Amino acid sequence: KTSRLMIIEEDTRRNGWGAEVAAQIAEDAIYYLDTPIKRVATYDVPIPFAPVMENFVVPSAQRIVEEARKLMNS
Repeated sequence: KTSRLMIIEEDTRRNGWGAEVAAQIAEDAIYYLDTPIKRVATYDVPIPFAPVMENFVVPSAQRIVEEARKLMNS
């Protein structure tokens, strides 16, 4: 209904499964979207052991909401 797509994953942005989903949609359905595909993923770093640092690199609910708002306003 929104003609927008946001892929959210806890895998890293580079080489994560979301990249393949985005590629397949780009091949088959890109013209149905009003904006580029938005991906929210873990930053491209190893997952830290410390919980505070892990919470920073893994997508949080706050980060997901912020990115969704940006996507809806574009």
